[in-house]
Amino acid sequence: MLLSPNANLFESLIQRIEIEVPEIRYIDQDLGQLENYDKRPAVAFPCMLIDIDEFKYSDVAGSNHQIGEGLIQFRLGLVQYSNSNNIAPTNVRANALRYYELENKVYVALHSWAPVGFSRLSRRVNVTEKRDDDIRVRLSKYYISYTDTSAAPVRTTVPRPGIINLI
Repeated sequence: MLLSPNANLFESLIQRIEIEVPEIRYIDQDLGQLENYDKRPAVAFPCMLIDIDEFKYSDVAGSNHQIGEGLIQFRLGLVQYSNSNNIAPTNVRANALRYYELENKVYVALHSWAPVGFSRLSRRVNVTEKRDDDIRVRLSKYYISYTDTSAAPVRTTVPRPGIINLI
């Protein structure tokens, strides 16, 4: 187990998505992979980029603990499957609507699920990013909270030596 709550959370999220949504081929921290590229992003599609973002902390009285509350940002990156217009054949349009099916599968996997040590995830925002390329990015933000005890002092005990009877 890692020491950082964020590192543990990230690992839990990757494991959950890998198991529940195996169609997602690439999962990573969001480091700008979908923005900083020349010919093609260095990801496999569909991809999920995660950012543990917008956290606020409050102190727990009488302790070194804090309550952290914030949002986790999930960016689902997809390439165009096919046309979804009204004159496209029904089977072609159904293929194009796989965007929504995959997004819903992510929602089912994450909403109300609680990683160990954290509250249940609760979806708060879903939007489509406006882009100049052929990549479709759906942004979802989920609320989560936890108690951070990482700054608590580590206490150790030293056993008392036994009493020696000299009589």
